[in-house]
Amino acid sequence: MLVTNFLRRRGGAVALGLAALLVAGGGWLWWSARRAAREARLAAEATERIETRSTLLSPPDMDGVTLWLEAAETRALAEFRGQLYAATSGGLTALAENGAATRRFTAADGLPDHDLTALAVFRDRLFIGTRSAGLIEYDGARFTRHEFRQPPAAHVGALLATPDFLIVGLLDGGLYDYDGSQFAQRFQPPRAAPVVGVTALCAVGARLFIGTLAQGLFVWRAGELRHFPPASGLPSPHVTAFAWRDEGLYVATDAGIARLTKDDQLELVSRQPNVCSLAAYGGKLYAGLIVGGVAEIQPPRRAAPRPARLSLIQSNPDAPQRQVKLTAVGDRLLALTQSGIQTLRPKGDGRFDWQRFDRPSPAGGSLTSGNVTSLAFDATGRLWVGTFERGVDILDPDTGDLLRHVQDEALREVNCLCATSRLAPMLAGTSSGLLAIDAAGKVARRYDAKSAALVGDAVSHARPLEVGGDAQALAIATAKGLTLWQDGIGRSLTAFHGLPSNYLYCCETLNGKLYVGALGGLAELDGLRVARVWRTDNADLPANWINALLAVDGTLYIGTYGGGVCALRPTGDIRRFPETKGVEVNLNALATDGDRLYVGTLDRGLLVYDLRRHQWRVWRDGLPAANVTAIALRPDAAFIGTTGGIARIEKRRFE
Repeated sequence: MLVTNFLRRRGGAVALGLAALLVAGGGWLWWSARRAAREARLAAEATERIETRSTLLSPPDMDGVTLWLEAAETRALAEFRGQLYAATSGGLTALAENGAATRRFTAADGLPDHDLTALAVFRDRLFIGTRSAGLIEYDGARFTRHEFRQPPAAHVGALLATPDFLIVGLLDGGLYDYDGSQFAQRFQPPRAAPVVGVTALCAVGARLFIGTLAQGLFVWRAGELRHFPPASGLPSPHVTAFAWRDEGLYVATDAGIARLTKDDQLELVSRQPNVCSLAAYGGKLYAGLIVGGVAEIQPPRRAAPRPARLSLIQSNPDAPQRQVKLTAVGDRLLALTQSGIQTLRPKGDGRFDWQRFDRPSPAGGSLTSGNVTSLAFDATGRLWVGTFERGVDILDPDTGDLLRHVQDEALREVNCLCATSRLAPMLAGTSSGLLAIDAAGKVARRYDAKSAALVGDAVSHARPLEVGGDAQALAIATAKGLTLWQDGIGRSLTAFHGLPSNYLYCCETLNGKLYVGALGGLAELDGLRVARVWRTDNADLPANWINALLAVDGTLYIGTYGGGVCALRPTGDIRRFPETKGVEVNLNALATDGDRLYVGTLDRGLLVYDLRRHQWRVWRDGLPAANVTAIALRPDAAFIGTTGGIARIEKRRFE
């Protein structure tokens, strides 16, 4: 969300969308909640309905900890105390007038999450929305975290500063407001339908406009909340951005753009799909597109609306490919993208010149994507990094320098990496099958359901099997069952053959047997036969959803989703660890160095279990995010992958 100017009491209207906060002219007549006793009563009731917690953040001890982040993707801009700030996928960046990065704020400065989503300035404070840590307040020297505990929510989707309130829209919650001292829900009437999944905010006069992910448009006015579902004229219930222009509100959705008129009627303006931002600039209205490019939106006409004319990014090979979020800053039109900030200059033919505005510092440790899913070392010691939708990065594990990036249509969504197979230097399990990659990073072969090599395309884990000699064997867990592959021949097992579910997540071998973790429990295989199944109804398993397995000294450690960690002893019984009760262990996020067990969790950071002292500890300080998704170990360091980047932690810190 982008804040380009500050809303003054008589200064204009602010529209905040998934992409932009746009300031439009006009008198500001915001209805003040303090003027009436009724509003005071409603405010008191709104405060009683919620529970928040505010914590002053301190920089953690970063001795022996190095962060490798991806900070190119910019989500929001705001001017704060004469400085331009950018909310990025890798923290908060301060920019000079020429776009040069002067400082980057990360976990080393106390930020609990690097994945920032929105910015707004209120009461001489910079407020920062995050994806998983709620709202952050910055006073120019220190950070304060505001958590929404009841109802629980953490993903800020939109911020809007007004003279009286900071309005906070949550993607995993509802609508909050902050008067500088406490949070309430003044704009969520108790008897109205709850607003959830907030994506866009705009204030004009006495009205507050609220866009949502799946409910369409809401309009608040004088204590009343009116709902505009798709049946009222919206092209889609997924609202992505707002812009106020020509005395009307333009509402962007993923299926087109509508205009809300003075008499509260919605009219279709454009069938242009995939709009993620709107910006008024130079007397025209432009839309930034999820798929790349900029479209000029023409005023409504009597003739049937047509898709708008595009200024495709592809006309400039150096321009970004997706997620164009537009905002006007002074006399410049800027595009915030996955690869940085671009300055757009209109050309006579209706297109734009694209020029890079920001100039990131040339520091090492730059990832293509911070959303890490898997880590593995190859035979030469290079660190391979699998990402959620940007393929694979190959890094120097000592400096974090990017050596090579590998991505194509098949190698995008990486679920796992395997470097111990004889098939190839690296195997990547993806949503499109299992890919064999050579040492140069080239995809040499693809195994999938179409080629009859796998039972399903979505590969969650691949585990080499010891079969003797030069035979090549793999156990491959997919979303449709298990494939046991040997020397080009695949044999598959499903729930029909006794597996607890077709949705499989992990495999591990112990004492010559193969264990498979599934959505419905744990299975032991003896050859091609399911010999035993553990579930919550027939064993002391804390949860049926098994996400990770790891054999250590004859014991099989089991990571579950929602039940923490447990262990299958050689006797066949299960030992629980009460210290991990309720923990969601991430997919294949278990690793050991022989002395300790490392566990990646969904929202509690890194759990470390001392195998000799039988003691657990929680490691959160300095991590790019609390969502730990991958772990790779060397004798001297642990490499911790998260949804916000990688932390390289020297082993001495765990002693």
